[in-house]
Amino acid sequence: MFASPIAAGVFMIIGAMNNPRNNLTSEIELFGEMGFDYVEVTVEAPAAHPQKIIDNKKHIVDALHSYNFGVLSHFPWYFSIAHPYPYIQKAINHEFVKAFDAASLLGAKKATIHPEFLPPGLQERPVRIAKIVETLKYLNKEANERGLELLLENFSNSAWFSIKDFKQVFSEVGIGMAFDIGHAAIKDAEGIDEHVQKLKKKIKHVHLHDNNKREDQHLPLGAGRINIPKAVRMLKSFYDGTITLEVHSEDRDYLKLSKDKLEILWFGKKRFEQDKGYIFPK
Repeated sequence: MFASPIAAGVFMIIGAMNNPRNNLTSEIELFGEMGFDYVEVTVEAPAAHPQKIIDNKKHIVDALHSYNFGVLSHFPWYFSIAHPYPYIQKAINHEFVKAFDAASLLGAKKATIHPEFLPPGLQERPVRIAKIVETLKYLNKEANERGLELLLENFSNSAWFSIKDFKQVFSEVGIGMAFDIGHAAIKDAEGIDEHVQKLKKKIKHVHLHDNNKREDQHLPLGAGRINIPKAVRMLKSFYDGTITLEVHSEDRDYLKLSKDKLEILWFGKKRFEQDKGYIFPK
C-alpha cells in the first residue's frame, strides 16, 4: 500500500495507540508530529468503529501517507472468544471479521485480540479452552486472508488465562503473542520474567506501559513501580520488533516523554541525541 517501517522490516520501532474516543485522523497526526514510527489502530467504538474507518478511509490513509506510517491493529478486549452461548459467539465473530476488514483497508500487518474475559467459573476449563481454540482457528483464517497476522495478548490475571493456557492454545493454533509487559507485572499475573522464560519464542509484538503493580493503570514509563530499565534490557536480549507505548494519560505529552525514555534505554543517549537532531533539524 505504501512504504512503511513495518513493511520494510526495520528493527525495533515504536508506535502509539489511538484513543478510540478521539478522531482517528487527528490521533495519527498527533503521533506523526511526535516522531512515532507507526500507529496501532484500535478498531473500536465510538470514533474508530469499523464503519467509521471504512467511511473515512481516504482521510485516514492520507494522514498515514503523510507520515510514512506503518499500521498495526488492535481489537476490543470485551469481544468474547469463548462465550457460553454459541449464537452470541457467532455474532461476535462476525464483528471481528468486519473489524479485520477495516484494519486491512488501512494496510495493517498485525491484529491483536484478547483472551476470554468472562469469569472462568462459567465453564469448566477444558470446555473453555476448546472454545477458545475453535474461535482462534476461525479468526486466524479470516485474519490471514486479509493479510493480518493474528496475535493473542496476555491479561493481567493469570486465573483468567495463564501461561499454561497460552502454551496449550499455541500448541493447537498457529498464532503468535502480543506481550503486554504492564499486564505481566501486576500481582495477579505471573510476572515478566516467567512470561519471557516460557513464551518468548511466541512473542511477535509488545505493549509497554507502567503501573503500581496492583492495577492496570497504563501510566507513562517511570510513573509507576515497574522496573522499566530491567524490563527493556530483558526484552532487548531476545526481541527486536514493534513496541507500542500503550500510555493512556490525558496529557499526551507523557506519551512523547515515554517514547524518549524508551529510545534512550534501547539505543543509548548518544544515539538518541543524534536521531533527534536528524528528525528535528535546527
